[in-house]
Amino acid sequence: MDRTPARRDAGAAAVVATSADYRALIERLKQRVRESQTRAARTVNRELVLLYWSIGREILDQQQASGWGDDVVGRISEDLTTDIGGARGFSRRNLFYMRRLASVWTEPEKVPPVVAQIGWSHNRLLLDAFAGQPDLYAWYAAKASEQRWSRRHLEAQIDLRLHERQGAAVTNFSRALEPVDAQQTLEAVKDPYVFDFLDLAEDARERELEQALIDDIQRFLLELGSGFAFYGRQKALVIGEQEFFLDLLFYHHTLRRFVVIDLKVGRFEPEHVSKMNFYLNAVDEQLRVGDDRESVGIILAAGRNETVAKLALHRVYAPIAVSTWRAGAPASELPPVEISEDVPADLHELAELDDVRARLIERVTNHQPPATDEQPTD
Repeated sequence: MDRTPARRDAGAAAVVATSADYRALIERLKQRVRESQTRAARTVNRELVLLYWSIGREILDQQQASGWGDDVVGRISEDLTTDIGGARGFSRRNLFYMRRLASVWTEPEKVPPVVAQIGWSHNRLLLDAFAGQPDLYAWYAAKASEQRWSRRHLEAQIDLRLHERQGAAVTNFSRALEPVDAQQTLEAVKDPYVFDFLDLAEDARERELEQALIDDIQRFLLELGSGFAFYGRQKALVIGEQEFFLDLLFYHHTLRRFVVIDLKVGRFEPEHVSKMNFYLNAVDEQLRVGDDRESVGIILAAGRNETVAKLALHRVYAPIAVSTWRAGAPASELPPVEISEDVPADLHELAELDDVRARLIERVTNHQPPATDEQPTD
């Protein structure tokens, strides 16, 4: 007996597809698919990175025990590639990266979980940049995992020295917010913001700056950081029968606050603070609902005097940050990141991982790094 449901009229299905319930169902299903894909990718990344760590550890230990030089690494590469049926990912250069990974994290239990949650190409970038600075290695790995950065975006943030810019704005958060909120909010702002995608004339006005940022809203949001959702530009607030316009308004989903950004093409002036204070009071009065927290303001100027900014924020109790922006990326002080063509993309390596792991671990390793109870986060 055919239990296949009878096809309904296509017109009826089309009507259903326009309903709010149907669209909500599709959004829920899409979210489940994305979450499952993310969990699967992180699980496979973890297997690959820990396998590579174990290979690097074995090579290091054997070299030290036998007094072998680095020339042997090339021979190991040839033999592994041949004996495992031409499996990819075991070039001489890649084996050196595996060895370096094991030298940074000397014991398996010391490997931060976030290192195993990002792709191998991400780890290669971090090994080039921070092999001698494991704290920064782990910091950028956590950011890449949390914000789901591509390898290219991670490289850009390393070059722009995000770790020095995050939380560097002049603020009054420590006085205006509770300690935990103050720290979280401080980590959500930068100084300077680098808009390397802008192409502005030297005499550009604030409205032109605003338009240029909105024209490339995706890259603007990437520079702002995770959690920011665009709410509107030139948002009108009617107060006392007068209209006031906010340059840019965002909602930060992690902080659960509105964020008002006031753009300045010139240097910061003390009077900018009183204007921002007024805007924040108005936003809290008219837009804040439910469990929304107190709104935060970011005055984004082309330059500032730190002493002037600190004094201007003194005795102001609305949370405000004074930061700067620039259109060009500074020259990196880090050594250039080398990308080798002989290391395949993560997905190509992962496609062969099951066979590689079953045969290689038995041949090369005597132990496997113990599994961690850490579960990948979404």
